[in-house]
Amino acid sequence: MTPALPYRPRTSRRKLAARILALTATLLSLLGALLAGATAPARAADVIVSQGKAVTVSSVESSATPASAAVDGDGGTRWSSGFAATQWLQVDLGAAGPVSQLDISWEAAYAKAFTIQLSTDGGTYTQAYATTSGAGGQQGIALAGTARYVRINLTTRALSAYGYSIWEFQVHGTAAAPPGTGSTVGGVALVNDVSKKPVLGLSPLVDGSVVDLTKLANRDLSIQASLAHGATAGSLTFTLTGAKGSSYTRTENTAPYFLCNDYVDCPLLATADAYTLTVQAYAGTDATGGAKGAPLVVHFSVSATAVAAPALDVLFVGNSLLGTATAATGEDTLALVRHMATAAGRTVRVTEVIHFGNTLQQTYDAGEVTAALSGATRYDYIVLQEYSTLVATDPASAADTLMNTYAPAFGRALKPGGKVVLFKDWALVDPSPFATRAAETAAINSGYTALSSGLPTPNLVAPISDEFEAVIASKGTSYLIVADGKHPNDTAIYLDAATLYGILFRESPRNAADLYLPAATASSMREVAADAIGY
Repeated sequence: MTPALPYRPRTSRRKLAARILALTATLLSLLGALLAGATAPARAADVIVSQGKAVTVSSVESSATPASAAVDGDGGTRWSSGFAATQWLQVDLGAAGPVSQLDISWEAAYAKAFTIQLSTDGGTYTQAYATTSGAGGQQGIALAGTARYVRINLTTRALSAYGYSIWEFQVHGTAAAPPGTGSTVGGVALVNDVSKKPVLGLSPLVDGSVVDLTKLANRDLSIQASLAHGATAGSLTFTLTGAKGSSYTRTENTAPYFLCNDYVDCPLLATADAYTLTVQAYAGTDATGGAKGAPLVVHFSVSATAVAAPALDVLFVGNSLLGTATAATGEDTLALVRHMATAAGRTVRVTEVIHFGNTLQQTYDAGEVTAALSGATRYDYIVLQEYSTLVATDPASAADTLMNTYAPAFGRALKPGGKVVLFKDWALVDPSPFATRAAETAAINSGYTALSSGLPTPNLVAPISDEFEAVIASKGTSYLIVADGKHPNDTAIYLDAATLYGILFRESPRNAADLYLPAATASSMREVAADAIGY
């Protein structure tokens, strides 16, 4: 991490020549594709919106070639149909949104004749493409329209003795927000009513979330809804319905919007059941003035018995604030998270892209993170740590990197229900160009709040800066920051690891291992972390 900003790497003549050659090759490739009649590729801003989504088919050859394999992001798995001439596959994108491109990777049993249809409701379809001379292989098809359902109707086989087989069926488009988001309701958080903080890891609640009450220090819980970035509403109506017949409804007219009033316990959230939460925004108070957008609907469950913690796949991208190693053991933050997990009988598989001194954009431009975000590995969490002062001093640049460089990859790189974790950097000892560390901290807080609310992918902010300020207020900067004023010491690295451990495994870090720290010091850092993340 280099403190001076902005950093603009100098381009050598060799690199400039290489870029010119690469650009020339790209232009020639595009020209060749056009001459061959191929369709144009999806715009760079588009993302794969079909990966991991629900898919239905006319038939499957066997359990080894299921429908889901066509949209799993794995080029080594495939869907194959029964051995008949007329077959179909349809992917449900989850919500209607603009689509721009379909990429099909065919196995040898491809279709010579097929059509592509689009639908927003699953009932009325519009034909977007048709061919009787398909050649198989890698095929790109330009689409233009809005769709929730994308369907391929297969009618003529290349291999008459077989059916059809597809390695990957990838729809590109603008990532559609879940129903109810993108207009008014942004998301919902599970709140610890005692600490008055969201329970991070469990927040934001998404489809499939499991609230394991045995992992929580207390069961005084509520649900808070937030509006989408820039949205307004006169009121929000909450309806929480349990599969066993319980139900609770409440309308909230003023922010903060709570299911059971501000930090008031919701008894249903302490009762084991499968729940459906619906949050509808209205233009006027008391659910009047007409609905604003579709409702946000989340399906989650509450368990009063311990739920087995699955192995996690986590990608960490950052610089020295994540990559600095402890003097005691030589482990960086990521290694300590893995160490804590192992000590607790948990498993976490870590992919690490750390480049000291880089912004996230520079790491991406260097090509170091491309493979990690390709979709070959899919993650439960992607943890992003930006250059230490960038979010505070140049929030527009930080937002551009997050929204336009990294966000397009989240659809293919995250598992269904996966989340992004934004690592909130702490203020340096020297706050320049800010007058005080307090002023820099305020800018950091404002910047990360904007990044989180503007990102449509489910995400949360790891409150590292908040924890540092709480400790530094009583113990001074040297308790956590080394003499250069810019990097974490062993105690700070442990604090970071305990925080991320609690978030990723959705449990209080209070019982994590002391590792290399004295027991009293380790315990106090875990308390700070547990309080900050709502446990």
